[in-house]
Amino acid sequence: MPQLFSLFQRTLSSPCFWFLAVIGFTLAYFFLAHEGFYYGDDYSYSLYAHQMLHGGFHFDDYSFCHRFMVFVPTALFYWLWGMNVYTTTLWPLLCTLGTLLLLYLTFRKTHPVAISWALVLLGLYYFQLNTVNYLYPDNILLFFTTACLLVLYKARNLLSSAKQEIFWGVAFAGLNLLAFLTKETIVYTVPFYLCLLVVQVIKRENLRFWLAAGLTGVILLAGYFLLYKIFSGDALQRFKDIAAAGRADTGEEYFASRAASLLPRLTYAPLLFFVGSGLVFPVAFAVTGLFNKRSASLRLSHSLTFWTLAALSMLLPIWFGSVSLEYYKPMPLLPRMFHPLLPAFCLVAGLAIEQTWGKRSQFLLLTLLFGACALLSDQKMLVMYAPLALFFAGLFLWNRPWPHWMGLMAVAGVLAIRPVYFMLKPTVSYYSEQKEIVDQHLNHPQGKYVVLMDSTLLNRYEYFYGFDVPKNYSFQKYSAYPTTSTQSADTIFLLINNGVLEHPELMIKQREKDILPLFPSAKLLDQKGKVKLFTLPKDSFR
Repeated sequence: MPQLFSLFQRTLSSPCFWFLAVIGFTLAYFFLAHEGFYYGDDYSYSLYAHQMLHGGFHFDDYSFCHRFMVFVPTALFYWLWGMNVYTTTLWPLLCTLGTLLLLYLTFRKTHPVAISWALVLLGLYYFQLNTVNYLYPDNILLFFTTACLLVLYKARNLLSSAKQEIFWGVAFAGLNLLAFLTKETIVYTVPFYLCLLVVQVIKRENLRFWLAAGLTGVILLAGYFLLYKIFSGDALQRFKDIAAAGRADTGEEYFASRAASLLPRLTYAPLLFFVGSGLVFPVAFAVTGLFNKRSASLRLSHSLTFWTLAALSMLLPIWFGSVSLEYYKPMPLLPRMFHPLLPAFCLVAGLAIEQTWGKRSQFLLLTLLFGACALLSDQKMLVMYAPLALFFAGLFLWNRPWPHWMGLMAVAGVLAIRPVYFMLKPTVSYYSEQKEIVDQHLNHPQGKYVVLMDSTLLNRYEYFYGFDVPKNYSFQKYSAYPTTSTQSADTIFLLINNGVLEHPELMIKQREKDILPLFPSAKLLDQKGKVKLFTLPKDSFR
């Protein structure tokens, strides 16, 4: 029995165990919680990938078309294995796994306790897992942001040779360009870059690194703008499209309410957002590092100082900066917008725990922090904060040398609650059911057909055909019936996906009970889950 317990303790103390556990959990979430299609940005990126593969790609004045590192790798996967929901989201998955791997390989030997905590806090964070299944840029950017920061982490001390300085400087510039080709929010790392640059120039350290990075960056950006000038006619096309998209997203109601909304947004609103989104988990553990009294903690070469400076340098522009140069508008408080901060947040938390675990004062502090979060949170997050508050209260009251892996198990269990719920709950959008109906009933090689559907499906139906829609089909919204084309069709179909109609994020007001009375002669042809396909007699609305 003692040997078995010793093996159990060694396993749970091993960063390799937690790395494999988080990797396995991520893969389970990817397959079990995959909704297939989200009727959002994934449509645009998937379309660009299809255009890259089959021709026809062009700049369409939409800011997404400039994010080549989102859809170019996806086009490669389409070419290798065909277009489906898994090849569409394979690139975000690989970038997520790659992020975890980079962190593990960097810290497994020097900071085994810290990396175990960082992997759990990052890998089980719900909104990071949530974007594994989306063809969105956020988890892709997470990978490149982590890679850039790890290069600087290596370069925080003197590099061993001039060759290494030049190599890592060139790599740093290249990784930042790839990040920029993924999403513009890599710009939030620039203040940290400048801080480290100033420190090392003053100390005359790694000057070749910064010179190589600067020269390589200038060359890469010059090539980037030259290619834009050649292919779009305007070297600054991307920035103009971003500005136009920002203006389109900013309605007059924002300017009308800006005076009242700015004060909370710039003061306490981000703190409440951290509580509501779960970002407070790494923040709470990071706060314990403030009570570490080691003198080395103030040196930039010290890991905790480096990552704390990185987190704060990126947090400040996100908290107080503007997403527009034309007018002041802070970034919206959406969890995926904070992805560039996640590696620094989680590493600071892990490094703080590594140095402070076992101190009763820290257990008391964590009890108070998670207790306060429980009071401020809604019912969904209460089930996560309250157990941790009780857990750390127990560690505080029962004074003994608790191993850190006990706390890690408690945190992992709490963080897993929300992802497991989504892995077990039924589908929401019923993508697979609709795809099956489309393949079985709405893909005739001959004849003329009309399909009536809701406005959301009408804007996204091409995805279900792999963007290769039969030319003998036309698609119309319910209210368009009857038209000249429906009168000449061989068959008229009425498609109702109740999952899409009831999806809370799509905010569609129509329901099946509102649609069917418009078509009293509709006959049910097939039903799969909440997806129903009807046929309409051609003369029913003459």
